[in-house]
Amino acid sequence: MTITVEELLAREEITDVIKRLARGTDRLDAEMMASCYHPDGFDDHNSFRGSGNEFAQWVVTVLPHFTATMHFIGPPNISVTGDVAQADTYCVAHHIRGDADPPTDMILGLRYVDRFERRAGTWLIAKRVCAFDWTHTVPFDPTISFTFEPDFTVGRRDRTDITYRGV
Repeated sequence: MTITVEELLAREEITDVIKRLARGTDRLDAEMMASCYHPDGFDDHNSFRGSGNEFAQWVVTVLPHFTATMHFIGPPNISVTGDVAQADTYCVAHHIRGDADPPTDMILGLRYVDRFERRAGTWLIAKRVCAFDWTHTVPFDPTISFTFEPDFTVGRRDRTDITYRGV
């Protein structure tokens, strides 16, 4: 099978959208998350079903009770046919509850199954379904963790995070 330069560019743009959505989720950036969907795009996260914009608002309402989240995204498997693409992306997501009693890390193994559409030259999500494969919650003991020194750069869950200002 020969892959064209156009298909490689489409795959790269789609991959960037997938990564941007994970980053927006971990930074609780509703605007960034919503920008990954077409205006009529749909997200099915099982406990939430609605538009991309509604999904972004749901995330910034539901996820702040976690001290931190981190979504590790694997390289997506992307199939492009014209202006439509299917993507299957593996993800392992950590959800830290450092202030819970006892503190925990809820770890989810999941896949994002997406239909992307290129409209007006731009690839965005038309439909996303979150398929959960497994979950495991483990104790999280912050007293045995490494302590960041006062001058360390520490990630933030808002627009003050270093990724917004660069290096």
